[in-house]
Amino acid sequence: MKPVIRGLIAAALVVASSAVVAQTAADTAQMDAVASAKNFAVFVDTPTGFTFVKLPGGWKFAGKVGPNDVRHLPSTVLTSVVPDEPVQMADGQTGK
Repeated sequence: MKPVIRGLIAAALVVASSAVVAQTAADTAQMDAVASAKNFAVFVDTPTGFTFVKLPGGWKFAGKVGPNDVRHLPSTVLTSVVPDEPVQMADGQTGK
């Protein structure tokens, strides 16, 4: 019985480690996209109003702004932290 349990534990460790490697690669690509923002930059997610500040240690949730505030954001506030890429439309056309 012990060899079976040890075999299951070993298999679980192998599967878990490969899942961690795959997740780390995805996280690294995503982090490269948001790393271009400077420290102390403010980002507002316009659909939700959630506000974040980029600190030297990473992004920190700072609160939520109302819909009226989202419509009147200063030009220094980021509303996108993803690099400019063409947007793929549902009809197959690309836009900026």
